Amino acid sequence: MIVDYAADLFNLDVYGLVIDTNGIWAIDWINNRQEKMLDCLWTENPDYNSNVDVALDYVLRNARASNYYILEDNVSDNFRFNGKLGPMEYLYIPATGHWVTLNNLINFDFIKIIIEESRLSVSDLNSFLRHWRAGGSPRLTFLELEFKNYRNFEFDEDLELVEMGQTVEYFLSEEEIIQLLDGYSIQRMDGVKATISWKSLESRRFLMVVWPERAG
Repeated sequence: MIVDYAADLFNLDVYGLVIDTNGIWAIDWINNRQEKMLDCLWTENPDYNSNVDVALDYVLRNARASNYYILEDNVSDNFRFNGKLGPMEYLYIPATGHWVTLNNLINFDFIKIIIEESRLSVSDLNSFLRHWRAGGSPRLTFLELEFKNYRNFEFDEDLELVEMGQTVEYFLSEEEIIQLLDGYSIQRMDGVKATISWKSLESRRFLMVVWPERAG
């Protein structure tokens, strides 16, 4: 009632939403009261319970945001999402990214993606890089995957990786600089280049930066 009154009084739309499983009702309420999408959505369900899987699935299918998603949902190991997400600017899944599959990653339409506790395999990464080289995920400029356990990164020859032998810096934001240690260059079929690296966090992190065409 308070948000409804203030928004109507000042002729404002709801800008952002932070919810747990008890706040799912707010998604439909916002969708029904305004045409403009949320700028940001943040879900906070760090402790697993029987409602988290259903709640996250509903959020992913029904919540609309234009800028970023932060998803802190400790879903079960059996949770799967088979839809598409985006287009948006930024996706951050801290510490609960075990549910993200290769198909999810391919169908996420974001500019920047950070996923922690990923269970993607090196084979999945090979498949994703082939997808990217063929023109998939064209808006993606930054990908960071953090794994719980060590990964033995071996990439297929057909990806045509070129060792760079140097550390490359990427400005993720004004406050954060990412270093890609001993990176490898990979080129898309249209000539766009990216740098990938997996030499940080004891081979538990994969980084990918897609450079603007003029940088090639």
